[in-house]
Amino acid sequence: MATKPEPSSKSIWQRVFSLPNVAAVGGGVLTFLVAIRIWPTNRGAILAGVLAGVTASLVWLLIERFGGLRPIDTLFDVPHLGTIPKTPRLPVPALTAPTSPAAQEYDRTARRLEAATQGRVVLVSSLRDGDGATTVALNLATAATMAGRNVLLVDADLDNNRLSRFGSTGISPGLVELTNGDADLNQAARLWSIDESNRFPFIPSGSANGDRPNARAVDRILGPLSEHADLVLIDTPSGAGDIANLGPVADGAVLVVPQKANPADVAAAAQRTSAVGAPPVGYVVNEAAHAGDSAHQHPFLRSLKRAITTTIGVLLAFTIFNGAQLVNLWANVDRQPFDLEGAQEILELPDEPIADPLIDEENQAAITAVPTSSEEFRSVLIVGSDESGQLADVIIMALLPGGDGEPVMISMPRDLYLPNRCTQTYTKINAALNGCGEEVTGPTLLALSVTDFTGVAVDNIALFTFDGFEAIVDAVGGIEICVDYAVRDWRAELNLPVGCTQATGAQALSWVRSRHTEELVDGRWRTVDSVSDLTRNQRQQDVVLTMFSKLNEFSSPADLTATVRSLTDAFSLDESLGITDAIALAWELRGIDPTTVTTIEIPVVNKRTEDGAAVLIPTVPFNELLDEAFPGRDPVAPE
Repeated sequence: MATKPEPSSKSIWQRVFSLPNVAAVGGGVLTFLVAIRIWPTNRGAILAGVLAGVTASLVWLLIERFGGLRPIDTLFDVPHLGTIPKTPRLPVPALTAPTSPAAQEYDRTARRLEAATQGRVVLVSSLRDGDGATTVALNLATAATMAGRNVLLVDADLDNNRLSRFGSTGISPGLVELTNGDADLNQAARLWSIDESNRFPFIPSGSANGDRPNARAVDRILGPLSEHADLVLIDTPSGAGDIANLGPVADGAVLVVPQKANPADVAAAAQRTSAVGAPPVGYVVNEAAHAGDSAHQHPFLRSLKRAITTTIGVLLAFTIFNGAQLVNLWANVDRQPFDLEGAQEILELPDEPIADPLIDEENQAAITAVPTSSEEFRSVLIVGSDESGQLADVIIMALLPGGDGEPVMISMPRDLYLPNRCTQTYTKINAALNGCGEEVTGPTLLALSVTDFTGVAVDNIALFTFDGFEAIVDAVGGIEICVDYAVRDWRAELNLPVGCTQATGAQALSWVRSRHTEELVDGRWRTVDSVSDLTRNQRQQDVVLTMFSKLNEFSSPADLTATVRSLTDAFSLDESLGITDAIALAWELRGIDPTTVTTIEIPVVNKRTEDGAAVLIPTVPFNELLDEAFPGRDPVAPE
């Protein structure tokens, strides 16, 4: 004989969505929602999840104890035929473990049933699908047969066919074909062997195909058979549909019930069988707890299981919810076309260095970089521009070592004088943001210029305008700017008091843009010496590093989601940067300590072009600056 069939999906869902489970989960979810508003932090989310689990556990215990479920022996006025211990690994203990407590109880139950019914036709039903009527019917038939009784077992559960699927003899032909006249008894009946000396006949359900055997046909077939059997057991569904056709031939019904039940369910089941002429003659408590039962059935452990499940469930749902929001917000971030390799092919450098009156042989050597392996660094270019988006005012390159090592940050002066592949002349680096016609976008051309100068290929680029810069600073709660004297710059709208100020986005922007800073000393304003693009670069580095360090201050996923939502219009990213890469990059930069980050200052010399424009010309090759920042590095240049 085959193994025990699995309960139907309907039974599983009924158990999952039972009143105690639904109420427990609902109470847990409500607790989580309230708690997460009180503690909107990462640790608060974990605590809220634990409280949700505890609430779910307590609600489940209270409903199980006081929620209307009553001991079954207080709900029936018919005989209690037996209490079957739970045997999860022995689906047919009456056959496979005849000396087990369950098998012995089935034997006693079969004897009590025969005495209560004088050995007639009995329906075996349950309060609800999944309570174990099929298992009880099969074990009772086995136990009665082994006790020397003549037993006939019938599968009348036409929709689930559990008994028919249990054996290996097939579903059809069976009861349906037998009552419809499509098969005779020899074709429909099977003999199930218990051992060498015991066997009993079994009639499977047959293929219903929408047909249901009528009561007269069932009586015509099973009536004569019952005259020759000590006991006829008919496995029936818990619903009312098919029972009506079995009532005329049945002398009564055995209800299979749990230890506790809702009185309304018991009354409905009794009414269901009585209405078709098969009133309950007794009940069997199935899978009852006993001394040798599994420990996981203890109410405390069952409630603990629900607590753990609820905690994990609400935290997982909370994470998925915030993750889905981030994905949706990510889709709304402005993206910029970016193809560095394509631009390198379109805009090739000439065979001979570009000539310029300001660039001598020594300068040319400083401008020509030694290519660096793409595996040595991950490079991100951060660019701030005016509202026109055509001139870069902030150009910062962040290098993240591929192995061990701290990040390196380089702020490039906007007046850095470098070869421009588009014009085939020297221009200020910030002019590259204009792009090169329709062939190469501004961000790509700027990244190409930075790559040519540093020898480190730019992997990704992030751009923001002045308004975007302000929004980003405000979103992270501002940044601290400390000055020894009160400072001002009417051109940049800068005005900061002496000491440390938690600067707003507008104040931070004025600070990093100021080129004519004045300070108040002894009651008089004086121009701050040596304020130049290099000074601005240092300020930009400090501000950007502080913003990165603020990533560690996001107290919860909801906080991060709200911040990203407020910034979707503040910046744009290259289209090659995926959300997983962005999360990984943000995680790598989170909590960065501005005091430990290595910053590279580009040595330059001031010169003026023929038209009088002030420019800055590098004096040291960038790879030498990298060697100083990473002593002992052994880069492998691409072939």
